[in-house]
Amino acid sequence: MSPIADTVRFCFPAPSPPSSPGLPLHNRPSNRAPTSDGSAPNASASSKPARHGLIPHMEPLDLSKGVAEMSLRTALRHYAPDWILAALLWGSYAMLLQSPGHKREFSLTDISIQHSFAEHERVPPNLLAFISAGIPLLVLVPISTLIARNKWDVHNSVIGLFMSYTVTGVVTQLIKMSVGRPRPDLIARCIPVAGAHDHAVFGLSTEAICTTTNLALLHDGFKSFPSGHSSLSFAGLGFLSCYLAGKMHLWDKHGHRTRAWWALAPLLGGAMVAISRTEDNRHHWQDVLVGSLLGMFIAWVAYRTYFPPLHHPQCHLPLAPRAPESVDDAENDDDRSHRVRLLGPEGNGAEPRASEEEIAWRNAA
Repeated sequence: MSPIADTVRFCFPAPSPPSSPGLPLHNRPSNRAPTSDGSAPNASASSKPARHGLIPHMEPLDLSKGVAEMSLRTALRHYAPDWILAALLWGSYAMLLQSPGHKREFSLTDISIQHSFAEHERVPPNLLAFISAGIPLLVLVPISTLIARNKWDVHNSVIGLFMSYTVTGVVTQLIKMSVGRPRPDLIARCIPVAGAHDHAVFGLSTEAICTTTNLALLHDGFKSFPSGHSSLSFAGLGFLSCYLAGKMHLWDKHGHRTRAWWALAPLLGGAMVAISRTEDNRHHWQDVLVGSLLGMFIAWVAYRTYFPPLHHPQCHLPLAPRAPESVDDAENDDDRSHRVRLLGPEGNGAEPRASEEEIAWRNAA
């Protein structure tokens, strides 16, 4: 096997067979040797794995068997509300970006808002969009298409990413507009009148003392909390991290140091984007911390909306479409061959996924 195939097999292991027949979305190891006539053994046959090498023989299965055909029609039938909501949230986010919002009173003697204004940001908006949405898409789509080979996985990963991004953007902007916290470079944006000082009685000043003609820049100076760059970067890269963790089965009962580093790598990118906001004097450290936690939380919620828990034995599969084909199908859905469902549902006694090392030692014994 080529080094590339070995790497893919190591990072994205095939699950162990479930206790009950399920949808064959992945290759499963054959733990039973065929009978002399070439037919498969019955249920009473010995379950001892055949010793044809350290790793059991992987029998190719029809990946499309029992899976609803993924098309625009089926996607709209099951997930039309999700796409409509994502589009509405995207429009709302674009409008909120142009809204001035609340402006909190500030003190001219507050040194935390007297930092210089950086003309060139380390992570401008266009680069932020590529990091938080473009990079996850460039990773999610090839994995779900070439490795998972499941069109529903492609769909769920894309809608999950968009939902995470748009929800985070709307929530972040709503909080920004409501809080109205001054940025660290507010005084440089405001350009107070010569000889300006705080109110003699209340000890604070308002935007009325500002002389700048760039109102958009001034309005943006009161949108410090939370950090939008931090929340959006963790919304996209955090979703990607959860997706990779599910595909690599990091939350099973075995240690996976190398796979863990690959799954956690996107979070490092989000952290670097967040840190750059303090370097550019755009945010206080509290803004960056809360924004990062907010984005990561929404990313986890979005991931769990379309994928099972990371500790699930079949966490590499997408969740089934929520809407049944018809009422009759919902009531008499013993086979459910028209739906994408999890292999080995929780609580049915499915065996935990064994590592390749464990299988090798068992077969060598």
